[in-house]
Amino acid sequence: MNKRKITILIVLLLVSFGPYYIYQNIIYKDARDINNEKSILTISAKNLENHYAKNALQADSKYLNQTIEIEGTATEVTDSSMVIDGKVFCKMNEIVKTNFTNKPINIKGRCIGFDDLFGVVKLDQCSIQQN
Repeated sequence: MNKRKITILIVLLLVSFGPYYIYQNIIYKDARDINNEKSILTISAKNLENHYAKNALQADSKYLNQTIEIEGTATEVTDSSMVIDGKVFCKMNEIVKTNFTNKPINIKGRCIGFDDLFGVVKLDQCSIQQN
């Protein structure tokens, strides 16, 4: 009888805490912190755009959802985004307080693919690595 009570108790605990564990650790994982991740490579904005122009599927397999660093010159700057060399659109994590227009810059972010409509490679969760 004692073994039966222990078995029932274990089953009740699993039924009680199993869904909570699944909810916390599988369904709703913490978001990636791109700023603290190590980038897989550093590439110029022009080279990245050239890779996408030559073969978008191959470039996606290499860069999509990866943390990369982009080097180039900031051609367009708003408070929440930047365009590097007119080829790479970067959605910034924080408001850009300094004007980086026409200055060399290094940006780290997550590649989310090529935007056919605007003809640019897009990155999100971007942060400035150096001035």
